[in-house]
Amino acid sequence: MNKQIIIEHNAWDTLKELLKNFEKVLVVSSEDIYTLFKKEIEQKVVFENCDLYFVQDYRVEEALTLSKHLIVNYYECLVSIGGGTVNDTCKLAAKYSEKKLISIPTIISNDGVCSNTSVLKFDGERTDGLPSKSPDVVVIDIDLIKNSPKKYLKAGICDILSNYTALYDWDLAIKRGKEKTDDVAKMISSNSFWSLFNLPETIDEDLKIKITCESIVLSGVAMELKGNTRPCSGSEHLFNHAIVAHYPQIQVLHGYLVGLGALVSSILQNQNFNKLVRFLKYNEIDVRPSALGISKEIFIDAWLKARFTRPNRYTILNEIELTREKIEAIYKQIEEAY
Repeated sequence: MNKQIIIEHNAWDTLKELLKNFEKVLVVSSEDIYTLFKKEIEQKVVFENCDLYFVQDYRVEEALTLSKHLIVNYYECLVSIGGGTVNDTCKLAAKYSEKKLISIPTIISNDGVCSNTSVLKFDGERTDGLPSKSPDVVVIDIDLIKNSPKKYLKAGICDILSNYTALYDWDLAIKRGKEKTDDVAKMISSNSFWSLFNLPETIDEDLKIKITCESIVLSGVAMELKGNTRPCSGSEHLFNHAIVAHYPQIQVLHGYLVGLGALVSSILQNQNFNKLVRFLKYNEIDVRPSALGISKEIFIDAWLKARFTRPNRYTILNEIELTREKIEAIYKQIEEAY
């Protein structure tokens, strides 16, 4: 794996050097993102050898259309500018077109920025994670992330929090002979969590953002090494899948859902729930069901259905009897923890 990661102030200034060796480059974004960053994109990203392309919808079909466009027009490199949905579309298109991919996230809300999985729509409104290409280069501008709405970076922090319970579930699956280990992927996922979790409270804000971005990127690298999401996805993500599948009216960022899921999973795993709550409070992140607009009934039903969203993923949910009464007690515990 030969990957370049640039996380620094004025990171977009490195793009001219990165793109100079390509004769033909396609810069892909959405019209909304382009409107927000028009000046920066035209000054620092789009050069004489670059063309612009806007994605219209975040579906598998859109990624396949983009892939065909890259191939028939002989582009050598694809530059993705935007959030997770733009990036996921470009990752799948890069996989099928076999082109180089440079990712420039405008927000950091989950660990998909550097993973080899794309979550896109297909078969109507159904979404799922599909094997894709991890970016060859990731360019993250600290100032841009710092000035983006705080909710996105907080969602990214929550996504890293879920590594704590996901690794427990993976170890459990290994012990039961359901999975094979990958010590390097496991170590990277663990370090991604602990480097963020153990940050001192007095840390400089810019340094904290840089380390948070590094943790999010490392989490994606762990998944790339393993070849799937196992190092960073366990029972807490199954809760997310259940909400997305059965309650699409709950419009909550992925990170917040798996952050709430991690609190529940930590209780089910007999891990340290209280230290996760302290960490969330310190970062001013509220993932109580009521704060996310999730009623007690939806919360209970989603957890009862969670295990069946990915039947082949062995987690703590395979080892315990999860009753309505138990989930209701956990709901109350989380609501009162804040």
